[in-house]
Amino acid sequence: MIDITEKYNQEKESTIQYDVSKLLQTDLSNYLKDSLMNLGNHEVDKFVALFPIQGKVRISVIRDSLNGIKEILPEDLFEEIRSEVTEICDDYKWRNSKDGKLVLQIENWIKEARLCVATDFHSEHIYIGRSFIEPVSLIVGGYVKELRTKAMIESCLNDMNPPIAIEYRISSCD
Repeated sequence: MIDITEKYNQEKESTIQYDVSKLLQTDLSNYLKDSLMNLGNHEVDKFVALFPIQGKVRISVIRDSLNGIKEILPEDLFEEIRSEVTEICDDYKWRNSKDGKLVLQIENWIKEARLCVATDFHSEHIYIGRSFIEPVSLIVGGYVKELRTKAMIESCLNDMNPPIAIEYRISSCD
C-alpha cells in the first residue's frame, strides 16, 4: 500500500516545479566576456556592452555587431560566442512571446502562492506547478486532512488572482 507522502511526491514530480526564468539566458558567460575584453578592441567592447539584454533590444543589432567583429576573433571563440548569442536571442524571443510572457506571469504567481501555502497551510501536503504537456497551465494538488481545508486553500489561492484558471487536484486523506 502506497502512503500519502509517496503519492504526493509522485504527483508533484509529474508537474513542472522549477522556475523557468532561472533557465533563461540574458548574458554572455563570464568566460566569454573575459576572453572578449582581453582583446582590447573598441568594436568588441561595444558588442560586450550589449549584454545582459535589457528592455527592448533589437536582435538584429546584436547579430550585426557580432558579424562586425567576426574577422577580429579566432574562429573557435567566434563559434562559442555565436552559439551563446543564438541561445540568448532565442530566450529573449520566447520571453517576449505571448506564451513566454504568460508562463513567466504564472511562475511569478506560483512563487507567491507557494509562500502562502507554506505559511498558512504548512501541515498539508500541497504542491503547485505546471503541466509538462501543457506548460501554459496551473496545477494545485496534494492531500489535506479535512475537506474544509481544501476549500480554504482553493479560496485563498483564487483570491490571489491567478493569471489563468487553476486546475485543482487536491484530495482529502480521510
